Amino acid sequence: LTAVAMAVGLRAKMVVIENVPEVVNDRSDVVTAAKALLNANDYVFLDSGVLAAHEMGWAQTRKRHFLIAARQEPSSPADQLTLASVASGLKRKALTLGWAIGDLMRSPKDAILTRVMDTVPALSEENRTRIEWLFQNEAYELPNEERPDCHKDGHTYPSVYGRMFWDKPAQTITTGFLTPGRGRYVHTFRRRVITPHEAARIQAFPDS
Repeated sequence: LTAVAMAVGLRAKMVVIENVPEVVNDRSDVVTAAKALLNANDYVFLDSGVLAAHEMGWAQTRKRHFLIAARQEPSSPADQLTLASVASGLKRKALTLGWAIGDLMRSPKDAILTRVMDTVPALSEENRTRIEWLFQNEAYELPNEERPDCHKDGHTYPSVYGRMFWDKPAQTITTGFLTPGRGRYVHTFRRRVITPHEAARIQAFPDS
């Protein structure tokens, strides 16, 4: 709603609001409220829905909800922006993790990393053991008996402690990528989690 207030205050010609897909389940029904506020301030609601990065040719399965509105009635078909037209126009085959970070591979033992963006935190002994298990067993999922108790029997996030797939898009990168207990963030070929540099690449940030 703050984004709507800013748009109204700035008299923005177009409004595009991005959020997590679960925003549609917000208890206060914030998406409906945003549409009502826009309509009450001379904006025309154009469309809302979810777009997926990997369906538009990127190496990450990130999904986000978008809401689009215009300050006045669109005057031509070209102004009738819809998410379906965006998805159709940008539709591409998903890129892979290997495509995104393959050129960042160093020596087989990971040469000494000096830049902050190319370092990873020290892992606990338990997490080092879990990563070793994945590589020793050529596995990408940690079995129930190797998981901590809080992730056993009924956990709903099986990719936690998982090893990344080189030939598939990465899962959504969150702020938890520096620990294997927050998602599938163990490097495919290195016995560590991904670096900030690799995480940035997966999210399409340029090296600069």
